[in-house]
Amino acid sequence: MVLYLKMDQNVWGQRDFTDSATYDLSGTVYDDNRLTTPRDISGFTGTFRIVDNRGELIFSNQQNVTLNADGTFFVRFGEGLAPVVTGTYVVRLRLEVAGTRLTCVGVNGSDQIYFEHD
Repeated sequence: MVLYLKMDQNVWGQRDFTDSATYDLSGTVYDDNRLTTPRDISGFTGTFRIVDNRGELIFSNQQNVTLNADGTFFVRFGEGLAPVVTGTYVVRLRLEVAGTRLTCVGVNGSDQIYFEHD
């Protein structure tokens, strides 16, 4: 089963480690490819992943990933926990619970984000 991911932002400035939610990456996980039915992901463990346009893994992080019952997720980067990349990448969210592993993918670019590196 595939779940669908929609990011709330499409640009993120790297090396901003404030405690403000303004700089977290966030999005919502849906059951359907029309992005209308949010999925309760609160019972899962999440891994935030970044892949390039060839599908190769660039970054993976389980720390500071918050998963909520309303389908929303937040990723807060701390110093040393952020990717050091520039360009447009695809976000994947891997959700795991005993005996189950689901990968959330996007549709129509809903999982693409441009990382700015200053």
